[in-house]
Amino acid sequence: MSDKLKVGIIGFGNIGKKHARSLALTETAELAAIYDPNEDISSTGLTVCNSIEELLADGKIDIVSVCTPNFLHEEHSIKAMQAGHHVICEKPFALTSLSCSNIISASKKFNKRVFCVMQNRFSPVSQWLQDLIAKQWLGKIYMVNVACYWNRNDAYYKRSDWRGNAQKDGGTLFTQFSHYVDTLYWLFGDINIENAIFANNNHDSIDFEDSCSFNFRFKNNGLGNFSYTTSTFENNFESTLTIIAEKGTIKVAGQYMNEVEFINTNALAPTVPSKTSDNIMNLSRVYQNACASIFEGLPPSTGPDDGLAVIKIIEDVYSFKK
Repeated sequence: MSDKLKVGIIGFGNIGKKHARSLALTETAELAAIYDPNEDISSTGLTVCNSIEELLADGKIDIVSVCTPNFLHEEHSIKAMQAGHHVICEKPFALTSLSCSNIISASKKFNKRVFCVMQNRFSPVSQWLQDLIAKQWLGKIYMVNVACYWNRNDAYYKRSDWRGNAQKDGGTLFTQFSHYVDTLYWLFGDINIENAIFANNNHDSIDFEDSCSFNFRFKNNGLGNFSYTTSTFENNFESTLTIIAEKGTIKVAGQYMNEVEFINTNALAPTVPSKTSDNIMNLSRVYQNACASIFEGLPPSTGPDDGLAVIKIIEDVYSFKK
């Protein structure tokens, strides 16, 4: 293994291309090869493999980034580890907690590391917020509200044969909003889902909800609500997290919850970060953390147990469909 992590990307659609852009910002890693059976990637100027097997057989590759459709994450992650590679798996980690457990078991069997793409954890605002809560600057957390009001039109679903298909996509909470479930879990720990209601407002071509509202309780009796939709008129409207606490009120906004919109507290809390970051910069930090974990043995910031915990929460929400 060289001093730079050599990365192979499986799946070079929109998400795979974002990984390539993030790797260009990552000093400790570099893109070695790509593979995608559906995208025209011959003119990218990158090393293109003709099959997954060809990419996995490349002994120069240290880690494989799985950027394929949701339903293939388990299969491709396990194949990569069988071939001797560490894995960075895009969200959602998998479509069932059993599939997540299978990936974790394979990582132990083949002695390979798995990292989940949870890049929102690396934004300065997210890390500031996590520090506030971990050190109890805000005192008791009374109530939390998450609101994700987005737009996904019919053209979005028609661009692929898996989006909108419950067996392959999983559902709106898996594909669009699992990052925000992770934010909730990362900041406050595990939650108990009290109830959930679902609707499909204007997406006749998909076979699951486009909107949902669910209520939850924290282990320490704080409570909250998470509402999401992809039926917002024309454009994304907001992604917000509001905290009502003993010693303050905070509202975080921005596409990736990376802006502090409101703060009122008398706690001597750390200063609100002035520096912002975008999705590509945060994704680069996922790779930086993977490098530190592989080269230096440091614990991963986005490990597979976290990925499993998020999928369990989503399963609990969707259990109210039955």
